[in-house]
Amino acid sequence: MSAPSQPAATAPESATTALYRAALGPVNTAHYLKLFARFDDDGRAGPAWNWAAGLVTLNWLAFRQVWLAALVYVACAEGLALLILGVGRRFLHWPPAVEWGVLGALFALCIAIPGAYGNAWLHADTRRRMTRAVREARTVREACEALEKQASTRRRLWGLVLLNVLLAGALAAGYLAWSRVQAGPPAAAIEPASTPVSVPAAVVEVSAPPAAEPVAAPVAAPAPAAASEPQPTPVEVPPVLLVEPAASEPAPPAPPVPPILAPAPKPVAADPPATSSNREFAINVGLFADPANAEKAHARLLEADLPAYTQIVEMPKGARTRVRVGPFSSRAQADAAAERIRALGLDAQIYQP
Repeated sequence: MSAPSQPAATAPESATTALYRAALGPVNTAHYLKLFARFDDDGRAGPAWNWAAGLVTLNWLAFRQVWLAALVYVACAEGLALLILGVGRRFLHWPPAVEWGVLGALFALCIAIPGAYGNAWLHADTRRRMTRAVREARTVREACEALEKQASTRRRLWGLVLLNVLLAGALAAGYLAWSRVQAGPPAAAIEPASTPVSVPAAVVEVSAPPAAEPVAAPVAAPAPAAASEPQPTPVEVPPVLLVEPAASEPAPPAPPVPPILAPAPKPVAADPPATSSNREFAINVGLFADPANAEKAHARLLEADLPAYTQIVEMPKGARTRVRVGPFSSRAQADAAAERIRALGLDAQIYQP
């Protein structure tokens, strides 16, 4: 009676192990069987470090088909990153060092939490799939066959490796293309553009002086003849000297030259009479450093019907505003205006401009 009872007692353990093996697949099966047996003995799945789950979390979750945990992991990681970069920058105004420290802590958590609890996630997901397969199958063998069809295989592992290589190559190619666009083309475009622009500029500058030199040579030739004249200042005289000697080379041109040059100084001498002024008398009210005070004095004079005006005077200590009244055609008018100005409480000094 006791002999047949031992196989019955050991049958559930072998069935559980067979179901675990079928659900896990051929990759690293022995390691997870020992780990899951310990979890079953303890009655709970505690933390146990898994390097693959910690360092390549998404790849490990995709290979083991733990889709619910992968979705939660991506949502939490992206949500916290956006919270730090968005809300933290907008409202908290963290310094760059604090922000990088928080991001570093988030990155460490993204490695530590999956590495410590990835085995527990896999154990819970495997138990779920085993329970569903046993309910849908009539025997343990059928349940194992159903689990083997869904298990992770080495072909799936190499497919993920190839996908990661392709993604890394695409990122590297994109970075190289972006760096060439940012650095290469602008520098190449600037160099040829600067070369043609600078060459014609240099050619024009060098060729311009030779064009001016032949013109200056004939003008300098008749200069000695003009040097004998008392006033060679007008610029228009050299063309006259060049034309007339050419027309009268056989006869001595000395007598006609003085009458031509004599009227030249007359317009120059006509300028001094223009400097005369019709203003006889004016009144100096004051020189103000504050423009506001000058405006007030100017306004009071205008209200008193006095011909006041202002001038800006540049001085070593800064700009000053001068207030004056006038002009007046006679001294009597200036004295009368000065009395009115003094009655307003302002200074009045008569002068002749």
